[in-house]
Amino acid sequence: MRGLPKLKVNFEYEKKQKEKAVKIPKAHTMNLGKVRKIVLLFLIGLFIYFSYVLVLANAIAQKNKTLRATVTTLSKKLDKASAGTTSYNPVVGQYLANFLTLYYSSSDSNADSRSQQLSKYLASNITLPNNVGNSKMKLDSAKLNGIFTVDSVKTAQYSLVVEADGKQSDITVNVPYAQENEKLTVIGLPYVANTIDSVGHIGTARFDKTGKTINDSEVTAKVVKFTKQFAQKYVSSSTKDMSMLMSDPVGLNGSVDLVTLDDSSIKVTGTSEKPVVTATMTVQVHGTNIMQVQTIRLDLKK
Repeated sequence: MRGLPKLKVNFEYEKKQKEKAVKIPKAHTMNLGKVRKIVLLFLIGLFIYFSYVLVLANAIAQKNKTLRATVTTLSKKLDKASAGTTSYNPVVGQYLANFLTLYYSSSDSNADSRSQQLSKYLASNITLPNNVGNSKMKLDSAKLNGIFTVDSVKTAQYSLVVEADGKQSDITVNVPYAQENEKLTVIGLPYVANTIDSVGHIGTARFDKTGKTINDSEVTAKVVKFTKQFAQKYVSSSTKDMSMLMSDPVGLNGSVDLVTLDDSSIKVTGTSEKPVVTATMTVQVHGTNIMQVQTIRLDLKK
């Protein structure tokens, strides 16, 4: 029909999209046998670890026990080695002599004064017995026999001549004391003891600790020849000159003359590469008639 308006209609269709399937992640599953193996390996690992710790702890305990035993042994050896020489010096001698003079000098009239003076020497926790000082005493003489250790305590022994009520008596006493640098303190009252007997056989000759004799006669002959040359140079040369032959040089610089050094007195031991020589020689003090026999030891190396 003429005269009617034209209508334009657009129809758009939305295409229906195909729905995508949702992917569900696969669950991680583990075989029960595999789990058991892992647990077993873990337990074995723990067993090995704790076994190692136990063995290590036992080894440390054993080592500590050995160390304690070693320390005890060394302490005993140190006590023995220090016998007769422990911490002695003139200060020690003078201090103990003053103490003994005061301790064994008393009378009724000076009891209080004596106690006050002794307190300066004695450890603070030592109390003088009441009966000390009741008689008249005087120390006539005191001789130091030696200084040693008793149960790790420094002890000085004195031989005394004490006069009590006009009568002299000989007694031997031990005096325990402590020392720190120049400070000293008597840590026990003097007590009567047996006199030290210093005579005894407690060791062997210093240079008698040798090994097997070298059987190589050629090496022995060379060493004996060198020893004789060395001894002559040793007595006649200075320490500086001996530095050419010795690692720790010593030279007597003509203070003595070599008199004899026989082949029979030379012992050669050790090895061909490191011979050890002990020899006895006679020397004469230069310019005098004084003769002296002495032993030397040489540690040689090629």
